[in-house]
Amino acid sequence: MRKVLLAGIVGVGLLSGSASAQDLRGWCFPADDCMGTQIPIGSGTYDTCEETCTLTNPVSVRDMEATLYDVICRGDWMEGGSISNRLMFIEQSSDQTRMFAISKYSVTQLERCNF
Repeated sequence: MRKVLLAGIVGVGLLSGSASAQDLRGWCFPADDCMGTQIPIGSGTYDTCEETCTLTNPVSVRDMEATLYDVICRGDWMEGGSISNRLMFIEQSSDQTRMFAISKYSVTQLERCNF
């Protein structure tokens, strides 16, 4: 009985974590010198010049319009084939809605995708 109860609690916790993740559809990283075009992130996977990155394990940030993700990027140039980082997307709403991507190394204001 305890195993069933514990499995149910863990299952609900997993579902609530991913179900409460922000909707990133329609948001893009700005164009950079390498890609030359906006980079959409709404599908949970995005490409850069030399790698493909996937957002995994979303966790909602309490009392904020924010979600923290593990990001796994794969590319031929990487030793071991992949690297992982953490990335938080936070929405700020006042007179207009803005979205930011925050990592250990940078803060990037996202743009609404033009396509």
